[in-house]
Amino acid sequence: MIDSARNRLRIFALVVFVTLLVSGCAGNEVKTDPAVERAKLRWSSILSGDLDTAYSLYSPGYRSTHSRVDFEIALRMQRVQWTSADYVSHDCAENRCVIRFNVGFSVKKPVPGMDVFKSSNLVEDIWVLSKGEWWFVPQKK
Repeated sequence: MIDSARNRLRIFALVVFVTLLVSGCAGNEVKTDPAVERAKLRWSSILSGDLDTAYSLYSPGYRSTHSRVDFEIALRMQRVQWTSADYVSHDCAENRCVIRFNVGFSVKKPVPGMDVFKSSNLVEDIWVLSKGEWWFVPQKK
């Protein structure tokens, strides 16, 4: 009988310990900014060729002046091919975020005698909050 009570006490102590451990871990979750998550989604969509999703993340103002077809043509016509996009950091204010990515790219036949040039560059994406949603605003060229 004493052994049975000890076993129940051990099980109870184990349950309490695991519960405290799990609840302690839950409090340490890293909360990501919604703008950062949307920025990561935009880059992953571009890299994977999911241009419908990428286009849907652009600001309503951009989409009102650039059709989905124009968007795809512009991406496919550029000589630069994006190869990676690694999140670096972000700075957000109330309605605006600057999100930095280290973006890998390649350019085929950039100069005579060179087949491919590969490199990376720090890119700052601008995101704005409008009507409760974060939108990518491309820089004017």
